[in-house]
Amino acid sequence: MRIGINAALNSTKEGYRQTGISRYISEVISGLERVRASSDEVVLLGQHTGPIKENPLTRILWEQSFLPVNIAAQRLSVMHTPIGAVPLLGIAPNVVTVHDLAFLKYPESLPSDRRTWLIAATKMSTRRARKIITVSQATADDLREWLDVPEGKIHAIPLATSGKVERVEGTSLNVFRMKWKIDRPYVVAVGTLEPRKNLPTLLRAFAHIKDQIDHQLVLVGPEGWLTGELKSTLEELDLGDRVRLTGWVSDEELGGWYSGADLFAFPSLYEGFGLPSVEAMRCGAPVLCSDNSAFPEVVGDAGVLLPAENVDAWAETMLSLLNDESRRRELRERGFARAELFSWERTAQETYDVYKEIAR
Repeated sequence: MRIGINAALNSTKEGYRQTGISRYISEVISGLERVRASSDEVVLLGQHTGPIKENPLTRILWEQSFLPVNIAAQRLSVMHTPIGAVPLLGIAPNVVTVHDLAFLKYPESLPSDRRTWLIAATKMSTRRARKIITVSQATADDLREWLDVPEGKIHAIPLATSGKVERVEGTSLNVFRMKWKIDRPYVVAVGTLEPRKNLPTLLRAFAHIKDQIDHQLVLVGPEGWLTGELKSTLEELDLGDRVRLTGWVSDEELGGWYSGADLFAFPSLYEGFGLPSVEAMRCGAPVLCSDNSAFPEVVGDAGVLLPAENVDAWAETMLSLLNDESRRRELRERGFARAELFSWERTAQETYDVYKEIAR
């Protein structure tokens, strides 16, 4: 079996391109090397084409023109599109991954031209694809509700954490704290800075309790798009050094930020999977997250779930947890056990099974 993968967004460049989607592509590729048959071959398309990684319009044109030519030349048994659009003219059987439908649920959370394209591309891709992979059952349900996709066409295959995002303890954690000049306890939030992450709610909740705690609020992640409300909220609340923005950090450093936190807060309006919640659990950070989308199936009873936009509930619960070491210890232990349920080997194996089903 010759397996083609659109690797155009498999990036090593620092920034938001190296977050969720790029990680998904790289981990699936790595996992396939462990689970595929020795007679199979994985062909990466677009891996070294620099311009298509940085310019969405260039990538779209490439996907609909040069990519189909490459697919035909490679004589592929199956072609996997990890995100984006299945080529209209591609001749190989296709599988497409749909990560979330945030562009439908929260249209204001991304630029209008991007939303228009995502709607059209998702409709076209799910129609042309032989099989569809979603990263959670919640996203599978959303997709069926929107497009009435036959149930047997969709496979919900969960994500997992990178092996590089590991718990940091003891002397190594002290070194990490010294490197980043961390001199007070903190609450951490992780993810690309964009409207869907709902960080203004977290900031307002933190502002309500800041005089009752010693903690700093640390926002870890690269700047994405439409950050105007976030910046205006920071200016309005004038929290000074009680809030810290780190920008993009490496996976190894990310493990340190989770490991040293008294609490991980994830107030997102919608997540197809919510990978940072699993990363936090793996590293021992007690999880406080929204009660919507994929969070109930991913986090379950290993975290505390709240309505995403209820500022008072977030403030009260953060304060309660930060003052209750016993409760945080309980959540930490539950998180360790929950995180063990997710592995990239499982993700790769189930993805490979979809390939085999299509190739047959």
